[in-house]
Amino acid sequence: MSYGSTPPPPPPPGAGAPPPADDSGSQPSPWGSGQPAGAPGYPAAPPPAAPGYPAAPPPAAPGYPGASMPPAPYSQPSGPGGELAQWPTRAIGYLIDIALYIPGYILYIIGAPKVDARGNVGSFGIAYFIGMLYILGIAIWNRWIKGGQGQTVGRKIAGVKLVNAQGQPLGTAMAFVRDLAHIIDGVICYIGYLFPLWDAKRQTIADKIMNTYVVTVPK
Repeated sequence: MSYGSTPPPPPPPGAGAPPPADDSGSQPSPWGSGQPAGAPGYPAAPPPAAPGYPAAPPPAAPGYPGASMPPAPYSQPSGPGGELAQWPTRAIGYLIDIALYIPGYILYIIGAPKVDARGNVGSFGIAYFIGMLYILGIAIWNRWIKGGQGQTVGRKIAGVKLVNAQGQPLGTAMAFVRDLAHIIDGVICYIGYLFPLWDAKRQTIADKIMNTYVVTVPK
């Protein structure tokens, strides 16, 4: 300091001293007025992930299920011995069984008596009787014997099986009685055959009378 110059004024009180600490013991940030950690109403920031490990996902909001929960799978209605067969699958098997009768019906028509121009009725041809025997044989072998064991030719191709309430095959006699019960399905304009489209057990009227079910099986 040179001689005769005025001395500088003293610093104000507290100048140069560090700012006081808050109640939590932490120093305020020198980079702005950010929300202090642990303030009421604000959760504390999660700690940084360790090197080489991905950060943990944030917890789900209270009252909302996690988005990772898979939807419940749809299950087909089941009956004794497996899942109940759908109507289109049953129809495919039935149509295949009906197709087995076609050769017999052709012979039946060929051998049937013919009527000439004068109205005279001819005699039965041998093809008529062969066709009748063929149709009867297919019914006994396919519908009642094999059907009584659970699968006709058509059901086997379609991958379905006929069972009773215990999940067992009906047997030849009961398969025959079930075919008689199908008469009721037909006399009401064949609506009985459409019952599996809306019935909870996917049964025709004959199935309800006989307490039978058609279930799916591996082909």
